[in-house]
Amino acid sequence: MGTELLDTAAELWPGADVVPAGTAGDGRPVRARYAVISRGDTPTVLVPVESSTAAGAALRRISTASSWWDTTSRLAAGAAVRAVPALLRTRVEVRGGHDGLAEHLSAVLGTPVSFSISIGTARVNRKPVLQVFDEQGRCRAFAKVGWSENTCADVTAEGRALAAVTAHDYQHVVPPPLLARTSWAGRPVLVIGPLEPSPWRRHRRLWSPPEEAMAELSQRFSSPDGKLADSDWWHRQWQATGSLPDPVARGRFGRAMEQVAAIAGKRPLQWGAWHGDWTPWNMAITGDKVLLWDWERFETGVPMGLDPLHYVVNALNSGAPASTEGVVRALRFAAYRDRSVGGEPHVLSLLYLVAILTRYLKLVDVPGGEHISPRAVQTLIALERLTQV
Repeated sequence: MGTELLDTAAELWPGADVVPAGTAGDGRPVRARYAVISRGDTPTVLVPVESSTAAGAALRRISTASSWWDTTSRLAAGAAVRAVPALLRTRVEVRGGHDGLAEHLSAVLGTPVSFSISIGTARVNRKPVLQVFDEQGRCRAFAKVGWSENTCADVTAEGRALAAVTAHDYQHVVPPPLLARTSWAGRPVLVIGPLEPSPWRRHRRLWSPPEEAMAELSQRFSSPDGKLADSDWWHRQWQATGSLPDPVARGRFGRAMEQVAAIAGKRPLQWGAWHGDWTPWNMAITGDKVLLWDWERFETGVPMGLDPLHYVVNALNSGAPASTEGVVRALRFAAYRDRSVGGEPHVLSLLYLVAILTRYLKLVDVPGGEHISPRAVQTLIALERLTQV
């Protein structure tokens, strides 16, 4: 059985160990008791079992990318466990160690808490995400914990983004409440209030982005129109390109950016903000509102219209291996829908590829970068292809 999730749980109580439930007592205090939820032989979620209400809620946690069958199964499992907690048979205990993150979060939230633990699939930004419950088993918050240099930067960036975003009012966009930006054991911790989408309300046309909400977010942070070549954003992309450690990638990307400058450098653009990772699985529709989470890629002073392109590229390529053809096909579909920034090739598509490549290429050489490398390569080829049209 994989141990990465269990090792992560132990680190949340420094000096503790995770042992199978029923292991003979050794005099150390039991810090937490968990049921292990696995996919195959790999543990994916640790569910607190002291409260059947919390256990059921953790199991019912729904991804908006889940299929109807997965959603139904999770809801049924959550209800069953709440009624019969013994159904969660594989259990472990966290023993020993010092006061941990649970005690810290209890102090932050002003009430004793427990939490479920998940770390997601292997990827460059993998980190612990905790669903936090009070003593009555009610979900009080979610907490994200920086776990590496890269994910520490992500958690810090998301806290900063939510501080800026939640300072505004919106008609359509609903970000999570920002409860605390704190630190524990030298790690940044972000505590946010829960957003509770209906498990049955889904965006029926996954390939069609919620453009009204996207435009609202971008326009809340608008700045005067100006030429691409004169913008701070364009200068930042060049700085990011120049700092890439791989000389081959740096050279190829630089030449492609020169082509983009030749095509679009003198074109006046509208400037605003983008969420940076607005995808079907990072949002949920509730009436005319969009619940939206995972804000670590939020950025201001960017060309307006990048979020719809990112959404379409991801929606049309979800679950598929990274491919140049998939990226180009999605961008052409998006460009056909939106000619507000025209020209051939579609100018906004080129700017989107530049924006996303400055993100991908700098991650290739960090720990876990092998997970993003194929996508970075295929996206770079897509930019090269479109700038040669």
